[in-house]
Amino acid sequence: MIMKMIGLSHNRKENMSITLQTNNFVVTFETENEVVKYMDKHIPEEKRLLWLGFMIGSNYTANQVNKTFNLEYKNDK
Repeated sequence: MIMKMIGLSHNRKENMSITLQTNNFVVTFETENEVVKYMDKHIPEEKRLLWLGFMIGSNYTANQVNKTFNLEYKNDK
C-alpha cells in the first residue's frame, strides 16, 4: 500500500525522480510542532497508540525509501 503512494517518473535510471503523495484519508502535518499538538489533544492511552502507529509508519516508509532509492538533498528553496 505504501509503495502505491510513491509516484515514479523517469526516462533513464539515472534521471529517476520520486514523488511521495499524501493520503486525504488522514491528517497531513507540515511541522513537528503540529504533530505534537495533535497528539497532546488525546487521552494518554490514545496518545501512546497514536505515537506507536506514527513511528511504525515512519520507520516502514523510511526503510522502503532507503532500500529503493539513493537520496540527495534538493537545492535550497
